[in-house]
Amino acid sequence: MTPHQLSEKARARLKNLGNPASAEGVKRFFKPHEKVSAYGVSLGQLRKLTTELYSEIKREWMLSEAVEFCKIQLASDFMESKHLGVFILARFRKQFKPTLLKSTHTWLNSNLCANWAVTDALCSVVISPLLKAHPELASKLLKWSRSKNLWVRRAAAASLVSLARKGQHLDIAYQIAEQLFPDKEDLIHKAAGWLLREAGKTDSVRLERFLLQHGRRIPRTALRYAIERFPEKKRQEILYKTKACPNVY
Repeated sequence: MTPHQLSEKARARLKNLGNPASAEGVKRFFKPHEKVSAYGVSLGQLRKLTTELYSEIKREWMLSEAVEFCKIQLASDFMESKHLGVFILARFRKQFKPTLLKSTHTWLNSNLCANWAVTDALCSVVISPLLKAHPELASKLLKWSRSKNLWVRRAAAASLVSLARKGQHLDIAYQIAEQLFPDKEDLIHKAAGWLLREAGKTDSVRLERFLLQHGRRIPRTALRYAIERFPEKKRQEILYKTKACPNVY
């Protein structure tokens, strides 16, 4: 079965599983500028469909076919189609090669992942495992954090979340968070704060020191995300110490 043939089958299955009422409700989780069209298929149904479709091609496809399938699916207007492409590609993680990072950047920069849900899915199940297998690629995300594209910038932070949580690539994680502080987008503030919060799980002292050093520059949304794991007293202390001067860019 070719990637295009599997894509046609996937489209038919998603249409059959779709729920118009659920599809309309999905939009409330996204900002107006995010591109969101949906069939109304639940995440559980998507994962089950992923397993079903993967079973049909796992013995005959290599990474190249999975990449092509993902590209086709990401070109769809429907969020579930995009997710399905990402989930199928993730099943080939044992074959991931460094060149895949360039493909993911192209997809993000071309706005094929133009909402936080698809971007974060690509980051968590494709880019993060790729960085784990090829740690030398992590430094390339520093350039991503300076991109003009919103989704590339968000991916710079989101791709390191699961690794930072385990104490990996912390220097790069903190550099990326700092580079994202002047950003005007709320979705970037949340991603930076998310990354910092996870980085703090293995070294809370370093996180606190970093927040106090840069607190006057950190967007308040990012700061609140970053301190979520601290005790209440410590959270209030950090908020107070970083409140004296407003953020100035």
